[in-house]
Amino acid sequence: AGLAAIDFLHRHGAGRSGFIPSDALHDTASGRVEGPDPERLLLNHVRVKPGCEAIAQALLGNVVLTETLAEAVELFNRNGRIQTLVTRSGEVVSPRGFLIGGSGDAGSGILAKKHELRQLEQQAAELERKLEAARLEQKSLETAVRRMDAELQQMIERKNQDRENEIEAEKALFKAGEELKGLRRQLEIVQLEQEQLLGESSDLDDQMSSTERSLAAMAAEVESARQAVDERSRGIAALSATVQTAQQQVMNVKLEMTSLNAKLENSTHSLRRLRDFQADGLRRLEQLSLEITQKSAKAADARTQVQEWEQALSDMYGRTRQIDQEIERDEADYAAIDARLKESDATIASIRDRREKSLEQLRVLELEQAQREMRRGHLAAQIEDRYHIPFAELRAELLPPAEGDAAGAPDPAAMEAELNRYRTKIARIGDVNLGAIQEYQQLGERHDFLTTQKADLEKAIEDLHKVIRKINTVSQERFMQTFRAINEKLGEVFPRLFNGGTAELVLTDPDKPLETGVEYMIHPPGKKLTRMSLLSGGEKAMAAIAFIFAIFLIRPASFCLMDEIDAPLDDANVYRFNDLLQHIGQNSQIVMITHNKRTMEFADTLFGITMEQKGVSKVVSVNLRRPETAAA
Repeated sequence: AGLAAIDFLHRHGAGRSGFIPSDALHDTASGRVEGPDPERLLLNHVRVKPGCEAIAQALLGNVVLTETLAEAVELFNRNGRIQTLVTRSGEVVSPRGFLIGGSGDAGSGILAKKHELRQLEQQAAELERKLEAARLEQKSLETAVRRMDAELQQMIERKNQDRENEIEAEKALFKAGEELKGLRRQLEIVQLEQEQLLGESSDLDDQMSSTERSLAAMAAEVESARQAVDERSRGIAALSATVQTAQQQVMNVKLEMTSLNAKLENSTHSLRRLRDFQADGLRRLEQLSLEITQKSAKAADARTQVQEWEQALSDMYGRTRQIDQEIERDEADYAAIDARLKESDATIASIRDRREKSLEQLRVLELEQAQREMRRGHLAAQIEDRYHIPFAELRAELLPPAEGDAAGAPDPAAMEAELNRYRTKIARIGDVNLGAIQEYQQLGERHDFLTTQKADLEKAIEDLHKVIRKINTVSQERFMQTFRAINEKLGEVFPRLFNGGTAELVLTDPDKPLETGVEYMIHPPGKKLTRMSLLSGGEKAMAAIAFIFAIFLIRPASFCLMDEIDAPLDDANVYRFNDLLQHIGQNSQIVMITHNKRTMEFADTLFGITMEQKGVSKVVSVNLRRPETAAA
């Protein structure tokens, strides 16, 4: 069992293990036992340093080397010597019968480990040298990679430009090929028509020959009839009835001959018409051949032009880099101007605030002045009613001539005493005006009415202020909600139209949403962030379309009507625009007036207005919907 287990460990590389057979142990301490065979000692195969012989004898003096483990077990069972049996593959049989073995372990043994350590140290030193060299090489490679990345970026841009030029050339070539295919189809049709005309011409020739043969036969018959008429004319007196019959036959033959002449003339006209048609077909064939030659020459010119464009591409890249440098300088100037504009805007805003505050204070002062004037007029009216004397005369009596002089001003105490004296006199007079009570009641009723009206007006003003505040709150919430929704849709629509880039609506004064302005900031792909006013015509149109469709997608309507909105767009932009239209057309029906062929290619139905007769318009429709779309 131990042998089988060690063999299993050895075959499967599962490690090493020791086994103790309980029924085959030897006692090494009892009696005098013979030593191992000197010829099989392991010391015969080990080189020992001088002076270490005793140590080697103590360690390996009773160790015997065998070829296989089976031989070792057989030797152990054959004699009773005190010895340790080892094999070349590392299995051990101890003097007591312990079996130790298994798969080979590269790390087993002190000498092997020391040797392995020395090898590992050498390998580590070698790896350190290689690592340092690899680091230096990595740095150089990183530098080369960065340089190659820059070159790769330039080559990618050049490749993109070349691809665009190649696409344009392929478009032109495809268009020329389509025209060539059409011309070839027309040529085949003309050839078929020519073959048909040749067949008809041969048929007409056969018909004419048969007609001529019929005419010859008819002529022979006419000649025989004439001879018969001559023969019978001599006996006309006796054979009048026969002559009349012959004359009738001659008349019928003449009529038949006339009809045959008419058929011959018609056949001649048909042949002439077919020959004219054949000549026209030959002229068209020559014209088509000439056009094919011209198209081939155009295709060769297009290929030559593509090569010229490729040669001029490097110059264009140089000019592009110069333009980029100029754009960077312009952007720096623009940033400085923008900063000054913002400072000016802040200064203008502060001046406007101070002006508003000054106007508000002026209005308050004017209101206070008007209130003082009203109180003064009211007091003057009360004085005139009470003292029955104009206020100006009373003021002239009370004030001295030098009114501005402080020394001549009236004494308030004296004036108060005199006023009390006048009041006492008036009190002594008693009730003089018998209608004062009625007037008081009327004035009281009027006062109550005016007080009620004032309270109602104040309440209405307060309610209006509440409504205004509520409207402002709701308007601000809805405005900001719609503002954020439009920015979200712009984030979806703008990259789809521009094939990248971003766009955003920005408030000029975020602290006052109801009084702020809105600015449309655009960041096209490959360009800096800018305002819409600094874009080109096509980019302005695309940016406006993105903004309109972003608003439309928030609350899409059932119909969307557009009038030549794609007029300023080129082919690439038209393609992205129509792709967006197809996305919007999933939920809305789009009606678009356009003259662009690219846009017409994306339509499901075309409606055209034509005027075949002067003053009479006619609608022509074409359904371009695909079968699967129509079935859906």
